[in-house]
Amino acid sequence: MARRVKALPSPAQTKGFVETLPDIFAAINLSGGKGTTLAGRTLDKRGSGGDTNFGVILTKDKPIIIDNDIRVRKEFATGFRRITRKSPGLMLHTHHNFDHTSDNAHFHKQGAVSFGTETVRREMEREFGAGIWVSQMAGRLLEVEKFDGKIGIDPPVVTFENETTIRYGGRTLEMIAIGHCHTKSDTVIWMPEEKVLFAGDAFTYRTQPVVRIGNILNWIDTLNRLLKFPARQIIPGHGPLPPRENKCLGEFKTYLTRLRDRTAAALRKEGTPVKAAKSVRMDEYRNWFRAPLVYVNALKMARELRGKI
Repeated sequence: MARRVKALPSPAQTKGFVETLPDIFAAINLSGGKGTTLAGRTLDKRGSGGDTNFGVILTKDKPIIIDNDIRVRKEFATGFRRITRKSPGLMLHTHHNFDHTSDNAHFHKQGAVSFGTETVRREMEREFGAGIWVSQMAGRLLEVEKFDGKIGIDPPVVTFENETTIRYGGRTLEMIAIGHCHTKSDTVIWMPEEKVLFAGDAFTYRTQPVVRIGNILNWIDTLNRLLKFPARQIIPGHGPLPPRENKCLGEFKTYLTRLRDRTAAALRKEGTPVKAAKSVRMDEYRNWFRAPLVYVNALKMARELRGKI
């Protein structure tokens, strides 16, 4: 009988607005931890891993928010009002997906000025034009079907290509485009004085990443770059709030590296991406949120290794 692989620890669940450093908040698991589903199939009953995380930074002027999702507007507003009565002044985007940009219009109407890469703007326009910006999120825990055909996109107003520095209300934030990882244009937001890194979906903590339109090979290389940030706190795009420092990034990189190596070995043995993906085992990660995504991620990895991103 094969020895059962020892599992890595389960992620501790986090919920609500968590003050990570003075006046810097991570909004985690706002839907209430009901679980995660995909295409009607339950991926995780524990919740937290499927929810999108957001950021709120209080300043001497108005607050800054990072990412948004129309599906948790009420929950976000409730937590937001507990920490400030001011409306957002700036809105920063880590990437273009519906679950990070769908409530832009709501905050634009409140007077917020939004920032994102030019590719974020183009990808929102491309997906909306193709009719998939909303529909590709269908079948998950937080319903999107009721929004399909009912809401439009509202892309960032201020765009940039590689990086930009924002000085606002006594805060300094660097928006740094890191290329094609989770999406074609992922951005991290670095606060150099406080040493806080908002990583967006370029980092999910103890949660299987979604790699559907990603580039895993480039992602692994990019994590080497992120590991050089002397971060005191890293805010993931999905999953609970990790412990301080940046060791969590190394853990995530190890996951992607093992996925690459095991998929490559399986591909040599099995011959086709589908057969290879079915044989890839990542049993030590079985306690991570969204564990059933291992097959999907291995299939994407196999296709990348075959040169079919």
